[in-house]
Amino acid sequence: MTQTLDRITPPPVGAFPPLSLPRPDHYRLTNGIEVIACNQGDEEVCRIDLMFDGGYYAETLPGTAALTLLMLKEGAAGKSSETIAEALDYHGAWLQTSASSHYLYVTLYTLNRHLDTCVSLLADIVARPDFPQPEFDRVKERRIQQLLVQNEKVDVLAGNTFLSMLFGENHPYGRTITPAHLAALTPADLAAYHRRHIRPDDCRIFIAGKITDRLLDNLERHFGPSWQVPAREPQATPLYPVQPSEQHIVVTHKEHALQSGIRIGLPVINRDHPDFFALKLLCATLGGYFGSRLMSNIREEKGYTYGIASTIAAMRYGSYLVISTQTGTEFTRPLIDEVFAEIARLRNEAVPADELTVVKNYLRGEMARTLDSPFSIADYYLSLMANSLTVDYFARQDEALRQLTANDLLAAARRYLIPDRFYLAVAGDREKIPELSLPR
Repeated sequence: MTQTLDRITPPPVGAFPPLSLPRPDHYRLTNGIEVIACNQGDEEVCRIDLMFDGGYYAETLPGTAALTLLMLKEGAAGKSSETIAEALDYHGAWLQTSASSHYLYVTLYTLNRHLDTCVSLLADIVARPDFPQPEFDRVKERRIQQLLVQNEKVDVLAGNTFLSMLFGENHPYGRTITPAHLAALTPADLAAYHRRHIRPDDCRIFIAGKITDRLLDNLERHFGPSWQVPAREPQATPLYPVQPSEQHIVVTHKEHALQSGIRIGLPVINRDHPDFFALKLLCATLGGYFGSRLMSNIREEKGYTYGIASTIAAMRYGSYLVISTQTGTEFTRPLIDEVFAEIARLRNEAVPADELTVVKNYLRGEMARTLDSPFSIADYYLSLMANSLTVDYFARQDEALRQLTANDLLAAARRYLIPDRFYLAVAGDREKIPELSLPR
């Protein structure tokens, strides 16, 4: 007897199980560098992340951190930038660098069969950069041109203005890097920053993929006792006071701009606050995914923008919630009014049960994606370390998402989304933007 396949009734949806992050393995090189390992995967490939204390908060000369990292592979241990690039390409390796507010990152992807060559090259790049003048001039000029292009964009101008309003224009979080900052830098400035921050006593190493003894041996050989650095120059990292602007609305003029860049947000609690997970879930409901309230209203119904999002940036010295978008100049005021209308809804009405389930499933699904690969797990380890969090934070967040209620979100909205405490930064043609105000 032939059984007819039922194409009408969907299969039952299984319950989403509790999530937890696998605990990493820990090693320590003989010079004291901690190695955190995610040994997963069957492919003969691995990723090595070197994480250093520093970042742009520790800059004495603005722009130094990013430019120092860009220059690492432009010449090291007597090897030219062409030689380094060719060696990476030939061995199928990929190197990237990045700077955050408080950390510097150097990342290498490599095949395991090329570990000897690639880890040795990585050590040269990290520990023995040459900062050659011709390459420095080329990289600096390219960065200056990139900044000039970026500063023509209303979205960038609004973002820069917003951060300076929250933290103050002299605070590293609110400071805007200008072409003049970069033009003043020299190779000696980068070398000094490198000596202060890219050193074994400020380093942690994260490895992910198929971890072998050969990788660990290479790390010991090239980043262990052989990594010699001069004694640290005495220099305390300054503490910058947060100086929020007295003005809660700033319009940055961009003549003849056809669009307005918009940032709306306010300072919020840090990750260690017991209400943080409720606020994060509330932020996702507002504008944290494609089906969020801001997207449904302002993009899908009103057509004011292609995209709008709300996020929480949890910084060491001050966290903030920000809503980011662009719109046609003529829609600037209507869009802002709709944003605050959605905030008012969250403050006045409990989130319906079905919507809350959707948002929770979205956030938990994103967490589950973290567990897909050793590299994404390593990314989470890096984030935990950067934010001084333990591995159980992942499971605690998942548990909180499962337990939070609509009443918890309503209370968080009333406690933290207070309209007259918001800051509003708009960049566009001031002559065509009507007078703006915050709701009371």
